[in-house]
Amino acid sequence: MPEWVDGEERGPSRRSLLRTAGALLPALVLGVGGAAGTATAAGTPRTAADTAPRGTFSSPGYDWTAVPGSGAASGVVFTLTGPDGRPLSGRRVRFSLSAFHTVRPSLWFEVDAAPKRLKSPEKYGYMDLDTDARGRVTLGSLLRHGAVPTGAAGLELRAQLVGTETILATSRLSVSDLRSTR
Repeated sequence: MPEWVDGEERGPSRRSLLRTAGALLPALVLGVGGAAGTATAAGTPRTAADTAPRGTFSSPGYDWTAVPGSGAASGVVFTLTGPDGRPLSGRRVRFSLSAFHTVRPSLWFEVDAAPKRLKSPEKYGYMDLDTDARGRVTLGSLLRHGAVPTGAAGLELRAQLVGTETILATSRLSVSDLRSTR
């Protein structure tokens, strides 16, 4: 659109070009966004399950024999993968024991007493740990079991990403009485 300056007609000024581009910009953005939405709707819709990380324990259940004092609940390995099956490293995962208050003499997470200068190790019902380069967390000596059998209680070990409420995986846990295994 030509402008009139000092009685003479001139071509479009920078100001008028910017004004026109500014007026068209929302229409361009909406047009591009709408096309992307249409393409997604036309294809297979993606759900939260398609994009969510997946977690698994190395076994659906673990059982240890009651021991005097405490022992390491060995063999518990958790693996975190993305929707494409690749390992997710460096992600913080919360591991928690269901009904910890009732099974505390049987199973717990233990933190080393030395760094905090405590007389005895502290016992917890949950622990936050980071996945390694292979997307794994080996609970090893952090998960401990004691001398008291869990009985018929349905105790579970749960894993979830810190900051979310979605449970990624669960596994049954039990501590058996030494006499019942003989």
